[in-house]
Amino acid sequence: MSPVVIEKLELDPATLGEGPHWHSEEGVLYMVDIENYTIIKYDRTTRKHIKAKLEEKPHFILPIEGKKDHFLVTQGRKVVEIEWTADENPPKILRTVTEVDKEYPKNVLNDGKADPLGRLFTGCLSEETTPGSKKTGSLYRIDSDGTTTKLATDIVASNGLCWDLKEKAFYYIDSLSSAIQGYDYDVETGNISNPRIAFSLIDNGLKGYPDGMTIDTDGNLWVAVFGGSNVLKIDPRKKKLLETIDMPVPQVTSVTFGGPNLDMLYVTTACLDFNGKPDPPSGTTYAVTGISARGHPNLKVRLDYN
Repeated sequence: MSPVVIEKLELDPATLGEGPHWHSEEGVLYMVDIENYTIIKYDRTTRKHIKAKLEEKPHFILPIEGKKDHFLVTQGRKVVEIEWTADENPPKILRTVTEVDKEYPKNVLNDGKADPLGRLFTGCLSEETTPGSKKTGSLYRIDSDGTTTKLATDIVASNGLCWDLKEKAFYYIDSLSSAIQGYDYDVETGNISNPRIAFSLIDNGLKGYPDGMTIDTDGNLWVAVFGGSNVLKIDPRKKKLLETIDMPVPQVTSVTFGGPNLDMLYVTTACLDFNGKPDPPSGTTYAVTGISARGHPNLKVRLDYN
């Protein structure tokens, strides 16, 4: 087995790097730096990147199926469609697709991904995201016609999402719970049911908070641990920790598979003043190779209306 290699990408350090999305057709990585209001495109071949700023913090950037240079991003409690031709000019905001949690105006939409049929799943951060905070966040599904459905409530910090079609399972993280939640998943309707704990960091004596997450072709989860300085490989069916990849920074925020063979793990990190600001190279984005796993292609969001 090849040794694990952790390589720094030629990207400016992020204050809060998040939402990595590998675009297989373009061979590029999209991501955001939330605290700097920035969307980023990184070209693996040229090792160059382009970034642009928005007026409000984007928590993810996801390409839209069949619409070149069109993406969904968050702006507060809104999901908006933008047009961005990958230059440094501010992207053009075209429309609001949905707005959620109007009863909690200080909530903010966070992590988001397209499910196997291109429906957007995304959830909110509560007004306060500290242990003991009031759970005002919810998880939503946005269908291709814009219909928005609340799937789960009582959430503090909505984060990692992924699906396993073979197991008919959806996995989800509320970071302050220190656990990965499992659900039954109906691919035809996009509904989830039967919540259960798929893995608990606390029960396994692990430090930090689970953050972003992805899944490999064997059905194992790869979980970024904020404050834990690592990425965990977990078998959610057996609730078993399989592997730990130690990262050179403490605030590991998210992960996704990428590269031509989907066998590289892109890892975003942060440099936040969270019980003290961490030292460099915190905020670096990494490519991890030699992990003997492959991922599924990241999916685009489908929108069937103009």
